[in-house]
Amino acid sequence: MPGLVAVDIDGTVLRHEPGSLPSGAVVGSLRAVLDAGVPVVVATARAECEARRVVAALGLTEGLHVYSHGGLVRDLADGRDVHRGHFDPRAAVEGFLAADPSATFIVEHDEGGWLTCENYVRGFPTTWRERLPHAELSATRTVMLGVRVACDGTYGPTGRCPHALAAVDRVGLDPKRYRTDVGVGGWLAVLAAETTKASGLARVAAAYGVEAADVVAFGDSGNDLPMFAWAGHAVAMGQALDDVKAAADEVAPTVEEDGVAVVLGRWFGG
Repeated sequence: MPGLVAVDIDGTVLRHEPGSLPSGAVVGSLRAVLDAGVPVVVATARAECEARRVVAALGLTEGLHVYSHGGLVRDLADGRDVHRGHFDPRAAVEGFLAADPSATFIVEHDEGGWLTCENYVRGFPTTWRERLPHAELSATRTVMLGVRVACDGTYGPTGRCPHALAAVDRVGLDPKRYRTDVGVGGWLAVLAAETTKASGLARVAAAYGVEAADVVAFGDSGNDLPMFAWAGHAVAMGQALDDVKAAADEVAPTVEEDGVAVVLGRWFGG
């Protein structure tokens, strides 16, 4: 039996549909894990303010969880930050502006929500804070900088935007200071060096006294690959890209088929 179960959110316990919520089967399977005395940990690229609704819908009310690609580890019960991986985003903002003057930026605020540059298009529901000039925004230490570059398509919910990949190559950020994670639709995240879901999850496992070999991790995207390499048993969702499936120890049914619940049922009942 696993000693800890880690789940990504989007495409893993939540379908890629606006306003969707986890299925009853997935919620029930996670409840069975908790009832067996095994911790359930959410490990998501989302900022905490954007994950909150889903975490609650999963029936989770306590425990340590990983947000912002590993940049934040927070105790759900008391709101205490176990880890906050701050970095100075100035060189990243300046580099992306030099490579693509149309690039726009958002900075995760320590009290929740996002600061944005003055010309950022606020095109999705979240907690928005002040609009700031580039110089002021780039002076704000953060756990995650979001960058959006010009793009002609979304390349699917689990894909990596080639325009964002090319921008990362052009900028050439110092890997001793920064790590980038490329998403869809021109999006990429900039994080402190060596910050991943795996680094966040390792902190949680250590707090629980669980070895990596005893962790089962579920995911569907490129940002789950470090977590897959770290965990003892990695489970890719059935709709994941081929390279994500290839990195996993097991491929579950798709998120639409409640793959998390199907796999957990082997250990914790169906």
